[in-house]
Amino acid sequence: MKALEITRLLDSHEPLAIVRYFEWVALAKDNGTPRYALLHLNKKKNKIRELSVPDTLVSLLTSRLHLFTKVCAADGGTVWERMHFRDVVKTSIPQHEIVQWIHKN
Repeated sequence: MKALEITRLLDSHEPLAIVRYFEWVALAKDNGTPRYALLHLNKKKNKIRELSVPDTLVSLLTSRLHLFTKVCAADGGTVWERMHFRDVVKTSIPQHEIVQWIHKN
């Protein structure tokens, strides 16, 4: 079900963000495993939903990164957005809720 939802979102024309981050094994600090999350707004456009991308869909996701704009890159990860996701979030969700969501995740 989750794979179908992620594929549907990637095929849609709605604003999305993709976050690549690294999971570090405690014993091997120099070898992080890249993980991906897909962010989108719910139907009411009042909450951000985060979907962890399963390993089976990473190749599909990375093949579509050229359709996204890289908005942030750092040692800890990278963020890409489509259709001005960040601006849509800023206009749809109150700032205090965005801050709460960031600290929760």
